Amino acid sequence: MTLVEVVVALAIAGLTVGGIVTGYIFCMTSATKNAIAMAANAKAMERIEQTRSAQWDTSIYPAVDQLVASNFPDLFVTLDQSVSGSNIVTATILTDISQISLTPPIRRIRVDCIWQFKGVELVTNTIETCRAPDQ
Repeated sequence: MTLVEVVVALAIAGLTVGGIVTGYIFCMTSATKNAIAMAANAKAMERIEQTRSAQWDTSIYPAVDQLVASNFPDLFVTLDQSVSGSNIVTATILTDISQISLTPPIRRIRVDCIWQFKGVELVTNTIETCRAPDQ
């Protein structure tokens, strides 16, 4: 073997190992981001369930309406992750409730869970649903 052959073989081996390491880092970053996104989705779904359990009944007198945005203020939460350590991710949960129609009475509920990935990228998980009285 000549010196040129050895250098070319080392370059090919170095590129191969570099590609494997880069692929591993990409997969770990994607898995971490997906885990945080699922935790954010769970928190948003938790707020949707809270709004669905709010009492809104127009068939009784006096009518009861607890499904208003002021009953669901912005929350600052820590996202649950299965990994322990110092990578704590906080999120803000915003709830928007708006009237879609008066006859029949239907409201749109939108919950946004906003969090930051690695201190650089802002990510928003959004869940929307519609609700009628006494549901």
